[in-house]
Amino acid sequence: MVIGTDTTYLGNEIPGLQGQKVRIFAVLHGGTRPDADPDADDYYADTDEKLARLGGVTAEDRIDAAPIRPDGTTSFVHVDPRAIDLECFAHLRNPSAQ
Repeated sequence: MVIGTDTTYLGNEIPGLQGQKVRIFAVLHGGTRPDADPDADDYYADTDEKLARLGGVTAEDRIDAAPIRPDGTTSFVHVDPRAIDLECFAHLRNPSAQ
């Protein structure tokens, strides 16, 4: 399961978020690629079933996530970190190290 997962942001691309917990709402398939098309049917995977059909999370993906507040709720503000900047996908940085 990916959608709904809580994880930690490890990157430095989003100021002030490093080390904070975030909740995953969707995967932006190929979101780091210069030719990414946000209007494509296969871009926004908001269910685990759709994500599985797209081949799962890759190092080229961005993640639709929201910071988790101390009370466990999420912010209405969403961020789109690179998948590799989240603790649960950090292994995608160097797949041969698995």
